[in-house]
Amino acid sequence: MRLARPLSPLVMAAALCVVASAASAQNSTTAALTQPPPFQQLAGGYLVGGFPMGDWGKIAGFGLALDGTDIIKRPNSIWGVRSSLGVLYNFSRTVDVPAANLSSASDQLGIETKNWSVLFGIGPEIAAPNKTATPFLFGTVGFDTYWTQSVLHGTALGAPYSAEHGDSRMSFAWSAGLGVRRLVTAGNLVELSAEYRSGSTHEFLLPDDVPVSGGAVHANRSSHTSDQILIRLGTVLGE
Repeated sequence: MRLARPLSPLVMAAALCVVASAASAQNSTTAALTQPPPFQQLAGGYLVGGFPMGDWGKIAGFGLALDGTDIIKRPNSIWGVRSSLGVLYNFSRTVDVPAANLSSASDQLGIETKNWSVLFGIGPEIAAPNKTATPFLFGTVGFDTYWTQSVLHGTALGAPYSAEHGDSRMSFAWSAGLGVRRLVTAGNLVELSAEYRSGSTHEFLLPDDVPVSGGAVHANRSSHTSDQILIRLGTVLGE
């Protein structure tokens, strides 16, 4: 019975140490949970309309694409990294060869073109932080991969004519764009953006490159840039 008295202060001290340690651990856990993560991720899915421009716009039809985008940034920072990957289809379009290029008024040739593309780009994004409606600018570099089916067909030199002039290749591509994201509910946003995109090398046939002379049809397919404007509309998830 005499040993119980000197032990009780030790027991009390040990108990206080345990309680203090538990409280400290709980406070550390709570602080860790309340601190913002080091990086913020926004993941978007979009329906995209493609409008061919330049030489590509002379033969290619309207494009429709599905696109996915990731934006990685630090909280409260205007800088981020944007990457996108999409699949685009340019609908079939037929363009007539100029009558001046044909051998006679009775001849008629047309170029029918359709195309699949895989588009990828990565680059910086600048966006206003912590806004209900967030405007942003971005630029990317990457590649476009083309599977182009182009058929020159019709009547030439008084006889039916048909020849394929397709192209399949991967080309360096760059883009620049702008848009706005608007917060709808917590963690859910809507984005509308526009992007000018240019693929550096794409071989396709233009109507002016098809002269009929010397009793033959000459199709001079050559390399061009594939320029287009992409309009994106979709949802973005993230805090």
